[in-house]
Amino acid sequence: MINISKKGGRPLIENKKKFRINVRFDELEYKKVLQNAIIAGMSKSEWVRKSAILRKVVPRFTEEQLKALRAITGVSNNLNQLTKMAHQSGLQDIANQCQNTIIHINYFIDKILHHDSQDN
Repeated sequence: MINISKKGGRPLIENKKKFRINVRFDELEYKKVLQNAIIAGMSKSEWVRKSAILRKVVPRFTEEQLKALRAITGVSNNLNQLTKMAHQSGLQDIANQCQNTIIHINYFIDKILHHDSQDN
């Protein structure tokens, strides 16, 4: 039998990286990337790639969510005022107002929490 060998050279890479994204870091950020890569036992590129893919990035609040948060703050202040009134004038008259305030708070919390599902 004749043994036909392959040519020398570097072996083919199965999952070749074809795309590049240039990222700039300030000195402090760069040092942190280097430190994290060393701790993980990875190259800088590998660490940045894995961090970008595996980490969950939490997006900033949308304008609608910020409005809802401000509304919750206002309603919470109302609830505090109602509590103070309840201590001064009695509980039964204030109970209905408190229930309405709680409904408003729950509405805005629901609006914030389920904002992403409305977009899809």
